Amino acid sequence: MRITTEELRKATDALLSHLERSGHTTVEVDQDYYWSIAPEQRYDPYTEPKELSMGQLTDDWAEVSAVARGEKEPVGYGLVWLSSILRAVGEKHVG
Repeated sequence: MRITTEELRKATDALLSHLERSGHTTVEVDQDYYWSIAPEQRYDPYTEPKELSMGQLTDDWAEVSAVARGEKEPVGYGLVWLSSILRAVGEKHVG
């Protein structure tokens, strides 16, 4: 599978626009901690993960929002932080 950044941008914009059209311009995220699986285990469907760690949405959001404010330089791993936030928002608003 090959995905361009343009396709990602268009898809993200379409999904966020859908939220806004649905009246969700602000999202209340109630949870904070979540289970995290190491990448080498996450993408191996033939082996049950043996080790879980914890992630924290407030930490992820602090990193992402610092990048958005220009206080931190963007890094590729920022997409991992953003993905946890987007997952929480998507799971809250499934319609």
